[in-house]
Amino acid sequence: MAQRKAIFIGRTTPDTGLDAYQLIAQKHKIKLDIFTDTPNADQFISNYNYAFVSRYLVIIEALAAGVPILAHYNNQIKFDYLNQAPFRPYINIFSDPNTASLDFSKINMVKAKKWAKDQTWRRLAAQYEALWQK
Repeated sequence: MAQRKAIFIGRTTPDTGLDAYQLIAQKHKIKLDIFTDTPNADQFISNYNYAFVSRYLVIIEALAAGVPILAHYNNQIKFDYLNQAPFRPYINIFSDPNTASLDFSKINMVKAKKWAKDQTWRRLAAQYEALWQK
């Protein structure tokens, strides 16, 4: 069986959860590739079994690639953002790496991929226009 692989795309600051992702990768024997300051790193996402990311745009890019997401939060604001985001049904979130779940069996990745592909700049602009017209 081939080794499972995960991708991390983001900064190396403590709020990104990189340390927690590294612990999870070690615990579950997952090869973790880390991309920081890498232009167009999203082009590599589809080569991975998991995306260890927690930023909005990268989450959408990973969902569009059909890759399950494990997203880290380290404070209430980030928890609220991840828990209330429209992509919440399609990701697993965690604070403690010891309780993080890599079980994505209940997540409909086909539906997640479709939702992500519907998230276009044109659609976002239309939503903002509608909001400002109220």
